[in-house]
Amino acid sequence: GGRVPVGGDTIYAVASMSKPIVSTAVLKLIEEGRIGLDDPLSKYFPEFENMLVAPNGDLDVPFEEAKSPITIRHLLTHTSGFTYPPTVLGLGDVAKQYQEFGLLFGRENSQEWVEILAQIPLVAHPGETFNYSVSVDVLGSIIELITGERLAEYLDRLIFRPLGMKDTGFLVPDEKRSRFAKIYAPATMQDPAPIVEGSDITWQISETLFFGRTHDQVGHRGARDSGGGGIFSTADDFVLYAQAIANGGSLNGVTILKPETVSLHFQNLMPSLGLEAFTAGFGDAARYMKFGGGFGIKMEEDNSNKADYYFWGGAANTFFWIDGEDKSVGAFFTHIAPPRYNMSNQIEQLVDEARLK
Repeated sequence: GGRVPVGGDTIYAVASMSKPIVSTAVLKLIEEGRIGLDDPLSKYFPEFENMLVAPNGDLDVPFEEAKSPITIRHLLTHTSGFTYPPTVLGLGDVAKQYQEFGLLFGRENSQEWVEILAQIPLVAHPGETFNYSVSVDVLGSIIELITGERLAEYLDRLIFRPLGMKDTGFLVPDEKRSRFAKIYAPATMQDPAPIVEGSDITWQISETLFFGRTHDQVGHRGARDSGGGGIFSTADDFVLYAQAIANGGSLNGVTILKPETVSLHFQNLMPSLGLEAFTAGFGDAARYMKFGGGFGIKMEEDNSNKADYYFWGGAANTFFWIDGEDKSVGAFFTHIAPPRYNMSNQIEQLVDEARLK
């Protein structure tokens, strides 16, 4: 493989760019009155009532009773107290338990997965801190419970088919695998991979980038559709989704959300956490950011009350953004690892500058 030019129809694992799409589906259920933004998670899965907290994921200190219930709002903003395995910014001993129980790519169906997750303590009290997490996977399980459909089918009916996203879904069919991009990684694969100003990086095809899974093992349908990272898509398709959201929920005569519902994507849903909420997990590059319903909100650096753009990205260095002022959108798709080569902020600024000329 390799050396085949990419195009707008090249298929990528968009990983965490699944999260905004699943969040859109959650907002649709809120719009329809089928769930509430501040509903407790235990309303849908009683297993999550009376959760315990292992502060900072440390299992060697006494557990605490959660001060408040986990809500849909907390799940949309990664303030639920859930975490991820260590390979995805997971916190402490609890993250290792996620790894041991296979909570990223396990073989369980949605209900079994929920039951395992509910037995593991939280790493923080709900609503208090941002911890990147399996929260959107939990939202995917709620969608399945409410709709009675697999997440893949519901998203296809609500978003993908209406918008014409013909190459987007939770699997890469055999007839499309020739368009499924290989993943590349630095030849040294040191961790973290070195980035030296002015130096070249020798890239090679990565055999096990997908968290230990090979290219040929990825793209096949599992027992559970991962709302937090299971979608495959193309740049052409993803731009259609971004345009629909930028337009207030409609594209080419098709409406997937009302404008007032779309505003929840762009509204800061965790104001108490300020402008540094992301830095614990994502470093200084994540300063001046807030979080809406499934979207990051990049604030103007010289005016922290004004949004510059709305965005999210994925582990293989894919990224998209929406400019709230002129409704322009962009997508930057690569298939390289690890996720440390994101040029999205620079590209978005270049687009801004070109537009102003």
